Amino acid sequence: MERQQGPLPHEARSAAEFVACMRALKQQAGLTYRQLEANAEQRGDVLARSTAADLLRRDSLPRAEVVAAFVRACGRGEDTADWLDARNRLAAAEPPDTDEEPTPDPASRASGPGRIRNRRALAASAGAVLLLAAVGAWALLPDETDDRDGTTNAAGVAPRSAPSASPGPSTDPDGPAPGRSRIRPVLAPRLCLTEGHDRKGRYRSQIAAQRPCADATPPDLSLVSVGTTGSYYIQWRHPVQGDGCLTALGSGHVVEGLLEPWPWESCSADRTSQHFYFDPVGDAETDRYRIHVVQNGMCLGVNGTDDRAAGAEIAQQRCTGARDQEFLVEAAG
Repeated sequence: MERQQGPLPHEARSAAEFVACMRALKQQAGLTYRQLEANAEQRGDVLARSTAADLLRRDSLPRAEVVAAFVRACGRGEDTADWLDARNRLAAAEPPDTDEEPTPDPASRASGPGRIRNRRALAASAGAVLLLAAVGAWALLPDETDDRDGTTNAAGVAPRSAPSASPGPSTDPDGPAPGRSRIRPVLAPRLCLTEGHDRKGRYRSQIAAQRPCADATPPDLSLVSVGTTGSYYIQWRHPVQGDGCLTALGSGHVVEGLLEPWPWESCSADRTSQHFYFDPVGDAETDRYRIHVVQNGMCLGVNGTDDRAAGAEIAQQRCTGARDQEFLVEAAG
């Protein structure tokens, strides 16, 4: 099969047109910023996903070494010399300050129909294993020797101090913006992630389920960044039961695999069963994600055989790539 011809950087007449060729190359490669970063690392290059995201939204020439790393990460290593020749030709014709290192702009966010994308360009640590999942029901605070998901922190006791309740910045250019949000299953977009109950009646506490969006609040759902890791707490705010974070229930629990909201004071940066990673699906400008539990890498999906059933529980599942494990994540305003 003949390989598809890539963008032609030598035809670019300005820095803006050159960067447009880079955007086209990324789109043709079908790679996320996270995948570009991983590909570069495998080739011995350095290309942080925050750097790649920032340079593609600007119209100034990136540094030569960044262009080379980007082209190789897109799988076009044999074309690197052509890209560098085109870049250097434009640099010679442009004012010298066009080749400066992109400066992160914390306030810059590109708006879409249902989404405000986070553009904070903070460095992401290489090799960090980030995976997430979500949701639950208001539970009693565990005592100092009981960790409901079957795990303990490094000291072997219950979690430490609660995180700040204020949404913080995400460090992942591919992830959703923190703040009030709405999470809807792709196969049933009229339903929203909210509180519900185990349909088999095995557990009296609330757990995460999908219900008609008109009946999904309270609680209000927010994404809260877990430090600078690129992962999130899925926070629920309830006028009666207070704040909580969704926790993935582990082995030995009566409803193993489901998600339960725990009180905010029991949410911890050490407890990865409460941290979720949002992996974008499809084009970078869509709102579709697979949501993974950081602790075990499993995907969130709809429990049972009827993916469109109101009241169906949200559960941890082995990742299959199927659409029943995809969610629309949007700013709630």
